Amino acid sequence: MLISSHIVSDLEKICDYVAFLHKGKLILCEEKDILRDRYRAINCTPEELESIENEAVIAKKSSLYGVEAIINADAVPAGMNALAVDIEQLFISMIKGGRSQ
Repeated sequence: MLISSHIVSDLEKICDYVAFLHKGKLILCEEKDILRDRYRAINCTPEELESIENEAVIAKKSSLYGVEAIINADAVPAGMNALAVDIEQLFISMIKGGRSQ
């Protein structure tokens, strides 16, 4: 069954696989649980973020209080607190330009 919705939280509750289309292009198609396991949200200093490979950074947002970033889970430095990313947060980060601040 194919379900199309802009309400990602509803899709997270009922779907096993998620496909993300943006401007007519398939951005990703993956099992929901794998997406949840693959990415993490971190809050860190700009210097801490620089220690992470640039290719592992999906999105980042700088402020006076530090940097919020979504990165590949396997790139989280040891000892750094990382939180699970919900799929809506991941999608929004991907379409806002990813690596831009």
